[in-house]
Amino acid sequence: MYTMLKRMSSLTQGQEHTELKIFLTFQFSGGIGLLAVLVTALFARKVYRHFTWLNFCITWLIYVISYTLLAFSGQQTRAEPPVYPLCLSQACLIYAAPVLVAMSTFSLVLQLWFTLSNALRPPPKGTQPRHYFRNSFLLLAPYVLWLGFIIAILVLGSRHPETVQRSNGLVYCTIKTGTPGNVTAACVAAILLVMVGLDVYIGTVLFKNWRALRKSDRPGQIPFSLIVRVAIFSFVCVVGIGCAFVFLSNVSAFAGNTIIALMPLIAFLVFGTQRDILSVWLFWRR
Repeated sequence: MYTMLKRMSSLTQGQEHTELKIFLTFQFSGGIGLLAVLVTALFARKVYRHFTWLNFCITWLIYVISYTLLAFSGQQTRAEPPVYPLCLSQACLIYAAPVLVAMSTFSLVLQLWFTLSNALRPPPKGTQPRHYFRNSFLLLAPYVLWLGFIIAILVLGSRHPETVQRSNGLVYCTIKTGTPGNVTAACVAAILLVMVGLDVYIGTVLFKNWRALRKSDRPGQIPFSLIVRVAIFSFVCVVGIGCAFVFLSNVSAFAGNTIIALMPLIAFLVFGTQRDILSVWLFWRR
């Protein structure tokens, strides 16, 4: 009996380590790709991106760091539980990270709508309106919401330290109550719902004004390719994050964690394969 139990335990640990390797491979692949895209956009002369696009990349890098904090600390697979302050810190970050990236993606969609509106109803020539409040909201709203979630989870975890534990798959630390996950899921769902509605509205406006926009004296201001990419990524976010929450709740933790890990990689593949960025990377083909 003892030998059988020991063999089953070793099989379980082997499976956990395999799942962990898959999780970390996807996370780090997406993180490295997004970092390369961000550095290219910041320093390449021929690549220009709006600050909401840059902020989008930064928030996804925070997302990757949040979910891989145990790997950086070296406490991912050891037999002893991670130290409590580290485990609590990661629990705070992983419940707040989905809200952060959902809000930064929504800010990117909102900026696209402002750009489209400006093309349809341009301001008088010679005037350059400065949208301080609007730009402040687009930049800071994701982080305000993110910090709010971090503080709330920190308070909850500090009051009930026994609930702060490393998950069964060794991937990250969580709080063993359903409340934080449910609140995060509800908040992300609300943001994505509004974002998809705005995506549909932008598509409708584009369809109705397509000829006028193509013939306008400032067609270069309409980032048609970016609008398509954002729409695709928004759809992937809704499906992917929705499935992840379902799998993590009662179906398959491995499937849910795999989807979570794939999201940064998908973000890199969607936004890091634009022509100007690829031309910088493939400089020998010019």
